[in-house]
Amino acid sequence: MSKKHHKQTGEPCVAETVDTTQTATEKTVVSEEPAQPDYHEQYVRLYAEFENFRKRTEREKVSFLAYGKKQLAEKLLPSYEILLRQSEKWRKQEATGETKSILEGIHMILAEMQKAFSSEGITRIEAVNKPYDPATQEAVGMVPVPAEQDGLVIQEVQMGFMLDGNVLRPARVLVGQHTEGN
Repeated sequence: MSKKHHKQTGEPCVAETVDTTQTATEKTVVSEEPAQPDYHEQYVRLYAEFENFRKRTEREKVSFLAYGKKQLAEKLLPSYEILLRQSEKWRKQEATGETKSILEGIHMILAEMQKAFSSEGITRIEAVNKPYDPATQEAVGMVPVPAEQDGLVIQEVQMGFMLDGNVLRPARVLVGQHTEGN
């Protein structure tokens, strides 16, 4: 319908109606410019996020280094254990000539490995003739013993090692158990 038709019928025209209910305070609010962003708050939030990111990456870096150290140590421990066991056997034997110089070289290599391991926080778990400790040792068998050796580690089957105070590899041991027949 056109404006003419509305005027003729007496109905108000939608285009001609004016909303006069708006107050003076509403007009001033509408005419204000939008509020300025709070740059200080944005800065504080961004700085906090950055600090959290920096701390998280530092923790991850330490964690990755510890994981790499652990992996390398686990790969070297079998060779290190073999050298230690053989070294103990060879110390008991008399060596002469060329054999003596080879054994001295092996002992030097072993000493260097021990220095490197200790500098990285890797230590051997001493178990023999000590009470069985399930936190650092794994019992693979029981051996009948006299009453005074009950609960003591009698023999070490596989050496155990600690890394920075945590068990890297538990010692596998034979534990003494007293029975009434002994």
